[in-house]
This record gives sequence, C-alpha cells and structure tokens, in this order.
Amino acid sequence: MSVPRATLLLLPLAVVAVAVCSHPMTKPPVDGGTTSTGGAGGFVSVDGGASGSGGLAPLGDAGLGGVIGTGGCWWMKPSGAGGIQPDEDDGWPASPPRAPGAAVARTRVDAWTLMSSAGSPSGAREGATAVWTGSEMIVWGGLDTQPRATGGRYDPATDTWKPTSTSVAPKARSGHAAVWTGTKMIVWGGYDGNAYLSSGGIYDPATDTWTATTIDGAPIGAADPRAVWTGTELIVWSANQTWSTVVSGRYRPSTDTWHPLATAGAPIRQVASSVVWTGTEMIVWGGTIADECASAQGAIYNPATDTWRPVTSVGAPHPRYGHSAVWTGTQMIIWGGTIAVSTAANGAASYDPSADAWYAITERESPSPRTLSPALFFLPDPATPGAGRMLLWGGDYGYAALTGAIYDFVPDRWDVVAPFPVSFDSANAASSRTTVWTGREMIVWDVAAGVGARYTP
Repeated sequence: MSVPRATLLLLPLAVVAVAVCSHPMTKPPVDGGTTSTGGAGGFVSVDGGASGSGGLAPLGDAGLGGVIGTGGCWWMKPSGAGGIQPDEDDGWPASPPRAPGAAVARTRVDAWTLMSSAGSPSGAREGATAVWTGSEMIVWGGLDTQPRATGGRYDPATDTWKPTSTSVAPKARSGHAAVWTGTKMIVWGGYDGNAYLSSGGIYDPATDTWTATTIDGAPIGAADPRAVWTGTELIVWSANQTWSTVVSGRYRPSTDTWHPLATAGAPIRQVASSVVWTGTEMIVWGGTIADECASAQGAIYNPATDTWRPVTSVGAPHPRYGHSAVWTGTQMIIWGGTIAVSTAANGAASYDPSADAWYAITERESPSPRTLSPALFFLPDPATPGAGRMLLWGGDYGYAALTGAIYDFVPDRWDVVAPFPVSFDSANAASSRTTVWTGREMIVWDVAAGVGARYTP
C-alpha cells in the first residue's frame, strides 16, 4: 500500500461504469503460499509466482488474469465456474415483480431528533470509532490535524455528553477497531500518523478508566483492521499496509493474552474486508488484495476448532472492498463498497453459511451505490423470529451521503429514510461519521462537523 490509511479513506470517488468480474477461488491459499500456476480457480500470489489461466499475476506482470502494471484487476475463469464475467448475467434469480406505482403509494412514518453538541469530542476528526453500551454511545479517537486520544460519551436519555478519561488512555490513533464486550470497550490497532499500531486499550465506562492491552504476541500493525467480539475474545483480521502479511489474532481480556489464528484455508491477505460474527463463527468476505484489486473471496473461521472453511464463489456478488456487512441471525448481508478506485459498487447480496449459498436482494428503488462502509443494521421483528428489516445509511458516493433506506425482506422492497435534519458541508468525508444502533434508534454523529441526530424508524 502506497498511502497511509488516513489518506486511503479520502480517495476521490466518482461513479464510473466498468466491467469487473468475481473470481472462482474456492480454496484460498495460506498466508505466504504461492502456486506454480494459477489454474482454473487458482491463485498466483501478489508477491511472486507464475500467471496461469484463472490466477492473479504478480504485480507488474501482464500475465493472464493478473494485475497489469497500474491497471485494474481482471479475473479469468472458465464458463460456469461461478461468479460473473464482464457483460454476463450474474446468475442471481430475478427479483419478484412489483405492481406499478407501489413505491409512490408507500408512506414512511419516521423521525429524526437533533442531538446536543455541548461537551462533545472536539476537532474535525476522521476515522473515529463508536460503540453502543446499552445506554450510551462512546466515540473515541480519530484524526484531526493530528491523531487524537480523546473521546466522549453520549446519553440519549438526557441528550448530554461527557468526556472519556485520558489517564492511561491508548496512544492517539485513527482507523482503529473497536468492540463492545457487554461491559467494556476494547480498541486496537489503527494509524498514529507515522505507523500502524499493534497496541490497544480497554475502557470501562463504569469507572471511567483505561487498561492497556498487552503487545506480547499481538499481531503487527494493520491497515484498517476488522474485529468481532465472540463473547470471550476479540478477533482481529486484516493485512499489513503492503499486503504481504496477514494480520490476525485472538485477544482474551480475562487473561490479557493474544493467540494466533490458523492459516490453513484462511483468506488471502485482504484489507477493507467485511467481518460478521454469527454467534459461533466469523465470516470474512471481500476486501482489496492489491492496489485497485478487489476480491470476492471469503472464508468462515470457527474459533472452537481454530479452522477455516471457504465461502462459495458461485453466484457471489462483484468483488469489492470497503463495503458493509450485517448478520441477521441466519444470513450475512453485504452492501456497497468499491470495485476499484473511483468506482462504487452497486447492490447487495445475502449469504447463508448453513447452505453455503448466495441469494439476490432486489436493486429496484435501492439507494445509490455507496463506498467507505456505510452504516448497516438489522432490525429484528420482535413478533416474528427470524424476520426483520435492514437499515442502510450514509457512506460515500463521490460525496458524503446523508441519505439512507430501509429494506423489507418479505415484500423484497426498499423504502427511503426521512431526510437528515442537519445541513452542513457535503465535502466532509463519510469517514468522519460515527453511527450506532441502540435497539430502537440509530444515532449518527459527525465528529468533523460536531453535529448529529437520532433516527427512529
């Protein structure tokens, strides 16, 4: 990677129509592995190896299916191997027909409530994180003119802010990972303006105190790390800034120890992937494996057995990075992302790990394509187990999007979210926005503009 993460977040975006195809990899190589030939559905590593048909050629090599110098990433595959080719049908079933005028007839009853800014975190920062504790939103870190090691706690019941302690707080950073354990917030990794960090900290809001996480056995610094909380451990997944090494590990706060993840069957070195926790497993999908080279590869990690199994590429959506994903209780939904620099991905897809199968989500009346990980939440229906809606908001579409939509699974339709109630400079990067779901409302806080609002669908 030739730019630091803070710069990567601000790459200009525009909607450009290009043909990009997903690749048929079903058996990802282990970290550092190479193959002598790519073969149909094979992979030739970015850091070396020959360029067989269906593989990824080494950087700078114009071999079949490879990254051609500074050009794009093109995947070659035999017909019927799964995924899609340029100008070919993607293989998903057609969306069910909808009666004419149905969208016009729909009416949403929703509302935004403006938030107080008094006492909120200061500075026009980007790359901050936010978690929901059950009663508060905690915002921490981010990059202003320099990285920050400060944060704030917002209580929607009283519409008030108070600062997080700075005593023994982790080193200032942006673009880090943050999870809520049920009682504490763990932050890890990120960029301090000079280097990618392998340190972190645990914040206890009950006592307003920080505790450092050990660096013994910790992964090396990661570019844009992704993380999940399993109930007992923090699992992080990414790659280093040059895509040469997988960055992964399992951190157990009860013992302050790190442990490695198995590499056999793991995804290739990917940055800006999506990760979700199913309750028993972590699903990693997509990401970028080289400059302008998006991936449609995925794998499922089981921490109980320390093993990986692949996600099928048959019927998978376009390769992408910087997309969002959410777990519904039975399926993973992915949305948006970037196909290549300056090219936003369109559409969504649903993946069922029990069937190892992809399914379509209608694009009719769906929101505009979004990049930079738009907020994505599943809103379960308390009256019907397994049923619910999906809320999408924000992201970037050549500008910082202040719009969103709600997807209803059963009628297979999208409804537009009411307009955001605050007008401010649309040039503010989407990475300056923090968003959480409380269980009944979405809280959107723009750390750069110092404005926010709460949305009740």
